[in-house]
Amino acid sequence: MIDWLATVVIAAALVMAGWTVLLALRHRRPGWMTLGGVAVAELAAVVQLVVAVVLLVVGQRPDALAAFLGYHVVALLVLPAAVAWSLAERSRWSPGVIAVGCLALAVMTVRMQQIWQTAGG
Repeated sequence: MIDWLATVVIAAALVMAGWTVLLALRHRRPGWMTLGGVAVAELAAVVQLVVAVVLLVVGQRPDALAAFLGYHVVALLVLPAAVAWSLAERSRWSPGVIAVGCLALAVMTVRMQQIWQTAGG
């Protein structure tokens, strides 16, 4: 895994988590700007997956390959699920659902870095 790319994913997810927590505290619903920010975080996660697949193809592998790939699959699904839930339930807490999804993406990305680094990748 490329550390700077993982840092971009983590930073984007944490910025959006902070933003959506503020929206929830102010009783605001997520708008297009929020959805765009979440899309940027998701796009960064997709780029990270593509880079990870390329590194796997050229021979670099973490020790726990199944766990690493599992984290990637869930990391790619968590934000779309959070946004879908948030849009389906348009309450004051709908930004909080997105915040939890963003925090989950950040934590899973940190965990993927840890798994990758155990193999010296």
